[in-house]
Amino acid sequence: MKENPLLISVRDLDDPMVDHEIACFKRACGCDIDVVFAINTKLHIGLTEGRPALLFGGSGAYGVHCPDPWIRQLLDFMLTIVDEKVPAYASCFGFQGLSLALGGEISSDPLLQEMGIIPVDVSIAGDDDPLFGGLPSTILAPSGHNDHVKRLPSGVTLVGKGDFVSNQALKVDGAPFWASQFHPELTKETLIDRWNFYRDVFSTDPDEIAAKDKMLADSPDTPVVGTLLSRLVEFGANL
Repeated sequence: MKENPLLISVRDLDDPMVDHEIACFKRACGCDIDVVFAINTKLHIGLTEGRPALLFGGSGAYGVHCPDPWIRQLLDFMLTIVDEKVPAYASCFGFQGLSLALGGEISSDPLLQEMGIIPVDVSIAGDDDPLFGGLPSTILAPSGHNDHVKRLPSGVTLVGKGDFVSNQALKVDGAPFWASQFHPELTKETLIDRWNFYRDVFSTDPDEIAAKDKMLADSPDTPVVGTLLSRLVEFGANL
């Protein structure tokens, strides 16, 4: 019998969003998950033994260019996961970290921040994909980020494209590792939770914040994108 999926948290242990993130991944996976923190764990391939999938999420306090040694360890571990072909999904910080580890370019352009429910076009390359295959040509996805992937690395296939920030989802060629700038673990409701916690990071303008509040309240929910992680767990369990 397979163990639970494992979330590699890239948050501080006392980050108030830790429990929220765990609950979101658990709901999206449709099962219990286990968690280790990259900041205080020596990451090694043995952690993946017997698990159907590995998960990497967002980070409230860190960017992929931070000089902290544990972040470099995390990026190296992602390359090990690629090499060992462990089923995995990385969102937001995880998407940027995987892209950087593989040789891509990450930008911190404040004009390309996103917060909201965004449309993502599923590329033709995703049609036969175990996760993205069979999805509508355009899906709605919860998104909230400051940095973004300016240039994808070689050796990956773009499976999700946005109008504002183009690089939205990828699959590593030859390995069951997917990643997205958007958050498949979130729903409209839980994205609003994140917005309420991080709003000062995005803006201190009361009018802009009020407009974002209304935009999020009026946004549709995202039931389709919420199936990606349960598909991943099923895929990994059947290997």
